[in-house]
Amino acid sequence: MKNRIKRSMTYLLCAVLLTLSFTGCGKSASGAVSGNGTKILMTLHDDDDSFLNTLADSIVAKGKEIGATIDVVYSQKDTEIQMQQIANAASEGYDAIICRLCDTSTALQMENAAGDLPIVFINNEPESDYLKGDKYVYVGSYEQDAGQFQAEYIWSGLGKPSSLNVIIMVGEKMHAAAPKRTNAVKYYFLDNKVDVNFVFVDNGDWVEDVTYDKLNIFKKTGQSFDCIICNNDTMAMGAIKWMKENGYDPHKILVAGIDATDEGCAAVRSGDLYMTVLQDTVGQGAAAAQSAVKLAKGGSVSSLSGASDDLKYIWVPFVPLTPQNIDQYK
Repeated sequence: MKNRIKRSMTYLLCAVLLTLSFTGCGKSASGAVSGNGTKILMTLHDDDDSFLNTLADSIVAKGKEIGATIDVVYSQKDTEIQMQQIANAASEGYDAIICRLCDTSTALQMENAAGDLPIVFINNEPESDYLKGDKYVYVGSYEQDAGQFQAEYIWSGLGKPSSLNVIIMVGEKMHAAAPKRTNAVKYYFLDNKVDVNFVFVDNGDWVEDVTYDKLNIFKKTGQSFDCIICNNDTMAMGAIKWMKENGYDPHKILVAGIDATDEGCAAVRSGDLYMTVLQDTVGQGAAAAQSAVKLAKGGSVSSLSGASDDLKYIWVPFVPLTPQNIDQYK
């Protein structure tokens, strides 16, 4: 855990510089990335995920900026449809694929379907064994850092008590980020010897209404709680709505989110949401587009900021946002 904390602090210090390196004039750390003549297929699991849509827009915008054509298709959360989209990519003239997996367990199937085409995975991280340096790479943020930031800031905001009653609202069961964010919260409290009673942990599926309904179920238990930690901002909005309608004050019983959505940032500014964690769609979008272009041309992602030593990952730092620093980023 100490290594995770050290990495998080390093990420925080360099976040602005990394974002600038991704967003400035289509350049990576080593210079311009030209996508002229490159055709990329981006397959997404669905079209109703607000964060993913923002990320996809950033990817398309960066592709346009560097001269690449990026076409977007949706698979309606159907792995068979997604596999067929990828299988057809080569015959349709595409040079690389950007993929938000419907199900991370199908990564190998998608790679087999792609044939010789490289794949840049986004938003839903496959197991490392299914990645291959400079061939099948993942662009994203290190999910454990987000959960650690939430636990750290909530605990500090409550005065670092020796014990806590905590609610955690978890994302979709099949999404790789959900257990990583959740477990990071738990490990942080364990490492800091906080006696935590997790009074309610359930899947809110990234959705406001689902979170609201699940908390109504929790209400029947009659248990008290000190905070609600949500795997994303949309669930945090559901938690805040539920709290207000049930007589709880979110300025005293603290709520944390992730993603720094527009609604989430507005809630941070009002004080309803104690903090959120910026998942940088601009930085991730630039990294995904640049990675796809480099791999399409038979190149390496090694020159991109945030590339791991094994060239399987391009990491874009999370940044914790509070009223004190939110105007610097949003």
